[in-house]
Amino acid sequence: MPYSITSLVVLSALAFTPAAVAHPHDDPSPTDFATQLSHSFRNAAEHIKPSVVRVGTAEAIPRTSSQHHRRGIPFVEGTGSGLIISADGHIATNYHVIEHADVIIVTLADGRQFEATTIGLDSQSDLAVIQIEATDLTPATFARSNDTHIGQWVLAVGCPFGLSQSYSAGIISATGRSNLGLSRFEHLVQTDAAINPGNSGGPLINLEGHVLAINAAIKTTTGTGAGVGFAIPVDMVRRVCGSLIEHGAARRGYLGVRLQDRDPAVRSTLGPEASLCWIQWVDPSMPAHAAGLQAGDVIEAVNDRSIQSTADLMHAIAVLPPGEMCHITYQRNGVTVTTSAKLAIRPDPQRP
Repeated sequence: MPYSITSLVVLSALAFTPAAVAHPHDDPSPTDFATQLSHSFRNAAEHIKPSVVRVGTAEAIPRTSSQHHRRGIPFVEGTGSGLIISADGHIATNYHVIEHADVIIVTLADGRQFEATTIGLDSQSDLAVIQIEATDLTPATFARSNDTHIGQWVLAVGCPFGLSQSYSAGIISATGRSNLGLSRFEHLVQTDAAINPGNSGGPLINLEGHVLAINAAIKTTTGTGAGVGFAIPVDMVRRVCGSLIEHGAARRGYLGVRLQDRDPAVRSTLGPEASLCWIQWVDPSMPAHAAGLQAGDVIEAVNDRSIQSTADLMHAIAVLPPGEMCHITYQRNGVTVTTSAKLAIRPDPQRP
């Protein structure tokens, strides 16, 4: 089933208290719950509204095309979404939204329009940063990376089909989705909130209006949303966009290993949570070797974050900056060991 790159934004979760579960007679009625949820959606939408923008693009094309003309120059137009991330006009969006743009026009929630300049592009994560010269901007609030949970209520916000400030509700269907062929560093959030062309670059938010992810793609056979959307998690967004602003390029940590996932059948004997992330080769000039890692080691955690696959490790290292010390837990010959490595700058996007 094909994937369609498209714009999207989503929002987050409402929790029950233990007391409500323990005393069913005190539970709110379905009407009370629906009213409470509606208020939560409304408050979240109001919180994020001034931070979400429409990103319009124009791309010059050969004059032989039958497309529209502007000032005698043939062009094609596109629409995506974006998210204000700083008071001085930095806006996060998807790489694929502005990849071929010759002109980028940003429309704010209050109707003001500005031409944007490109600050940095990262095809490996499908993220980009543009900037406008404007005042009275409201940057979005980012959630913590561990605030995203399966079953959590979310809102997807953006400009589907060019319709600005559109909201759709759903839940987090899954986290850590990989091997979808959408980008190099995939560790995506999956949602069933309606996402359609034009939502790309918009936020996926929780019920506090805080950003959990940037919407990026849908899985579809028709070109429109079918309840399977994907978004780039907030830890990747913060790391990549911060690097694009500071350096004009995405600078990622690098360990210096070649990886392979073990046969999942090993979990039948080692348990369902056993890591499949196995080191094939270690670059003798890189941090992994200096930390004592060897071919055959199985990586179980990075900075106490569980690692179960090569995609997990790729993501865990990619969201760390070069020069940072990270703690790596691995298993060798049945013995679990923790070591530390000072990450290098990634020279090659193909390996962690």
